[in-house]
Amino acid sequence: MRSRYAAFVHKDVDYLYETLDPQARFDFDERATREWAEKAEFLNLEILRATSEGNKGVVEFKATYKTADGVHVHHEVSKFRKQGGIWYFRDGKVLPPPPEKKGES
Repeated sequence: MRSRYAAFVHKDVDYLYETLDPQARFDFDERATREWAEKAEFLNLEILRATSEGNKGVVEFKATYKTADGVHVHHEVSKFRKQGGIWYFRDGKVLPPPPEKKGES
């Protein structure tokens, strides 16, 4: 997960593709990924939990980044699969931000 975050920081879209599970590469949009990465300044990665069992792993993280419209937090639970001794990103589920408490603006 950390190496994929670093790839976003350095706009290394080739690495993002290479670390994507070969079974999940069919819908990788290189152009859209590159455009998004170019617009974002990545500020922080926080790993909330990481587990693995056999060839499957799960990482929950928050990545803070800034774009022209402000600072954002991307909260995701990512699934990884180990193949040939290498971990590949399989897919992820973006978690919504917590609801705002009354009285907060």
